[in-house]
Amino acid sequence: MAVQNSTSAPRGTVRTTAMGTFIAIYGLFDTLLMGVPIVLLAAWLNPLLVFAVAAVGVTAADGLCCTWLDREWDRWFAGSGRRLEAKLEHVRTGRLLRHPVDWIEHGSDGKFALGAAITNAIIATVISRLPTGAPVAPRRILLASFAYGAFFTGLYAFVGFLLGSALRVA
Repeated sequence: MAVQNSTSAPRGTVRTTAMGTFIAIYGLFDTLLMGVPIVLLAAWLNPLLVFAVAAVGVTAADGLCCTWLDREWDRWFAGSGRRLEAKLEHVRTGRLLRHPVDWIEHGSDGKFALGAAITNAIIATVISRLPTGAPVAPRRILLASFAYGAFFTGLYAFVGFLLGSALRVA
């Protein structure tokens, strides 16, 4: 029988809390962390190239974050995730996002991807897990990450294109 190190549980809890906090910050403040740099780069460089590179990066980052959340849900939600439950419940029942949340919770894979594109892949994963606690299918995580990555980077690359065009004219 293996002897478990008494510091492994606290270390795992700290690591889970830190990673969950990082993912929550990234999920909630992705516009500041990724959107603003995409706008500035697209205004300065070729917007299509910025879109392509950023779409791959955002899709990969969201996929990794969603996969981690799905895998570590029970540990994360028991700790720091509980504090977000009231805020997420407000999002779930709010009038503005009522339809995308319904698509995420009850829709087909296509509607799940559309809801994720509108809200955020991380938020879609959390909203999907909240009612039942059941894992999100890896296919849905991939679809959500791709849909959000394409929509998010496309929107900000377009804004950067417009900004760059306006600056070049002026």
